[in-house]
Formats: sequence, C-alpha cells, structure tokens
Amino acid sequence: MARHAKRSHLLPALALFTVAASCGLARADDGTHVGIALTGGLSGLGADVGVNINQYFGVRATVSDFSINRNGNYGTSVGWDAKLKLFQAGAVLDAYPFAGAFHVSAGVVQDGNKFTLDGKPSGSTFTLNGNTYPSSANLSAAVEWSKAVPYVGLGWGNLAGASGFHFTTDLGVLITGAPNTTLTGTCNVTGACANFNTDLAAERTKLQNDVHNVTFWPVVRVGIGWAF
Repeated sequence: MARHAKRSHLLPALALFTVAASCGLARADDGTHVGIALTGGLSGLGADVGVNINQYFGVRATVSDFSINRNGNYGTSVGWDAKLKLFQAGAVLDAYPFAGAFHVSAGVVQDGNKFTLDGKPSGSTFTLNGNTYPSSANLSAAVEWSKAVPYVGLGWGNLAGASGFHFTTDLGVLITGAPNTTLTGTCNVTGACANFNTDLAAERTKLQNDVHNVTFWPVVRVGIGWAF
C-alpha cells in the first residue's frame, strides 16, 4: 500500500514541477506568460496552471475533484450506500498548430476515479447469485482505476498565450484500460451460509465482466482564467 500511495502522489508532484520549471523561463523571456484557471466539467471542479513555451506549444498542470453520495436499493433486495469519487491530476502538453486558440493535447494523468457500494439487506433476506441468504450478511463493492493513464484531446483557448482574461474548452479521453473490481461480504449464520463464498465469487465475476469494456473516460471541461 505504501508503494501504491507513493505512485499516486508522484504524478501531481511532477506536474507541478514541470510548470514551476517553465515559470522560470518566463523570467528570462518577456513573451512567456503564466495562466491560472478555474475549471469545471465531467471530471468535477478543479484548476489549471499553464505556461506557454512559444506560440506553438504550452504546458499545463491540471487537477480536478468531485464526489457524490446516494442511497437506494437500485432494483435489488439490498440497501446500498453508493459513492462516486472523481479525482484526476496530471501534466499536459498543448500544441497550437495555427499559432492561435485551437489546440491538440496529450499528457499523462493520475486517474483516481472510484465507485463504491456498501450494502445491508433491507428485508429479512436477500438474493445473491440466485440464492437466498439472511439479512445479517453485509456486502461491499468497488470499481476503481487508480493509475497513471494517457490523455489525448483537443480544444479551444490558450490559457497562457497572452496576458489577460481567457476562456478555455477541452474535449478528450483518458485511455484508462479496464478498472479493478472488488466484491466482499460476510455471512455468519450457521447452516445458512454454506454456499455464500461461492455465490459471492460468481457475482464478483459478473461485476468484472460488466465493467471490463469501460476502458475510456470522457473529458469535457471549460475554464475561466487569467494570464500574467
């Protein structure tokens, strides 16, 4: 876990270092600007910090975050506490082929998106893989990415192209690959839980198959900022 935590925080740190190093160029070149923007979109609310290298290239550090909780049965016999957590942070290289506002982008983003479910049967029994179990059982499920992934996209606006107010848009995808899934549970009623682990494993396989093809995460984002 410690090794994973270090990897999770490494990419945002490298992104900030990249922009900080580029900011140093601004002191030596009056044509270089630093832009800061507040952003919002499918990845949540966040911020971008950008530096233009020249009229054709710029770099950005980007971070966004969002979470939401909802409770419900979702068509099952289990009451679920559902949580969607979005987190993305990374470094992006922007290319402006016409030395204007249109840009194409590529970079690496730490994708921390995660969906979790904690369940407690809402009645006296519940069904798992077609079999009935007592309500004393508990279930927890998670679908998460938590890895560095490539980003490609295009957009309009040059955050650090010139001093002043800027409006930016980005449309792209994170190439996430298949997510990791977990499904765990407990059933401790003597004589009633003999097949529980077998049924739990079968449901875990179904969950993995259901999300196996979710290998892309769309990015739609707008930003409002100021360049110095």
